[in-house]
Amino acid sequence: MEDTEPKTEAILCEQCQQIPAKYKCPGCLVRTCSLACSKTHKSEANCSGQRDKAVFVKRADYDANTMMSDYGFLQDLTRDHALLLRDAHEQGVAQVKQKGRAGQNNTVSHGDGPPNVPLDRSQRNIVSRAKEQRQVMIRYMSPGIKRHQQNKTIWVSAKSRLVWTLEIAIPEITGLPNKWIENGFHDVCQVGNLWTGILSEQSNANEPKADGGDEKGSRKRARTDEVRLQLLSDDGNKYPFKSSVPAELLQVLKQKFSKLPVEDLVWLIRIQNLPANKPTFCKIDPLQPLYTQLRYQTVLEFPTVYVYSQEPTTWDGHAVTIQEHCVAENDTEDAAIAANSDKEAAMVE
Repeated sequence: MEDTEPKTEAILCEQCQQIPAKYKCPGCLVRTCSLACSKTHKSEANCSGQRDKAVFVKRADYDANTMMSDYGFLQDLTRDHALLLRDAHEQGVAQVKQKGRAGQNNTVSHGDGPPNVPLDRSQRNIVSRAKEQRQVMIRYMSPGIKRHQQNKTIWVSAKSRLVWTLEIAIPEITGLPNKWIENGFHDVCQVGNLWTGILSEQSNANEPKADGGDEKGSRKRARTDEVRLQLLSDDGNKYPFKSSVPAELLQVLKQKFSKLPVEDLVWLIRIQNLPANKPTFCKIDPLQPLYTQLRYQTVLEFPTVYVYSQEPTTWDGHAVTIQEHCVAENDTEDAAIAANSDKEAAMVE
């Protein structure tokens, strides 16, 4: 009796293209035939080999393996939460939170954000000063969160200003990390001034280095591999600034944006405290001091400024609402509803 079952063609290893594949990378689903090919793939593609546990999975694609992965993810979160609680208890945070100094509570209200994140004296001062003198609400995250660890924002009492950690993201760039973090950005300076500075300044990162020289000289040259700027503030003073934009990303930025005037680009910040399926952004003026553009907004640790060559229409598969000006967050949801109504009316016409 002949075998009538169809024979499936073996899938070749995507790395060597010679041997049938036996394994599948959990991170990017690339098929490989051996440990050697798997290691080569991870090295060349800079792949961690781990599944992104927070990635969106369609209901039709949700299977038992995905469910077990999510179950493991929840177990990890529970374990990490228990460890944080234990560490907080051992460090005396719980006692400080209950008693405080002279009966003062050491937690600060974060609006609609987490109300029970204990803050130290410096953080409480930053939140209080930012709210009173800059009309911006800063929301701190749990100490174990990476964004919290990256935050170096301070309040400078002598000059009554915030010196921000600032994140700049360019979602239109793909294929390499499309955002970076700057530290030491005075809120009286302009983001547009920073942008034009890094696009016009020449970095020494890609210049060939002279042969010879001792190790000390090499270290000295290495310290010049950065973009040094002078940022102008609203009071006419200039502040020395060292940009940490990656050299590879800087080259792409110059190719894509060097001929576009800064005022022709779309500069956005995301409105917080809204549902994830209602991404809402407001436009900011890059040629105005940053503190004037953050008024009445909630900032999650530090500001993230998104730069586009044209207005985006979607964000993570959801329609985007863009406000022409930042408004008080109490009015944000009403503004988003009004903007959606205007879009629907325009479509009907």
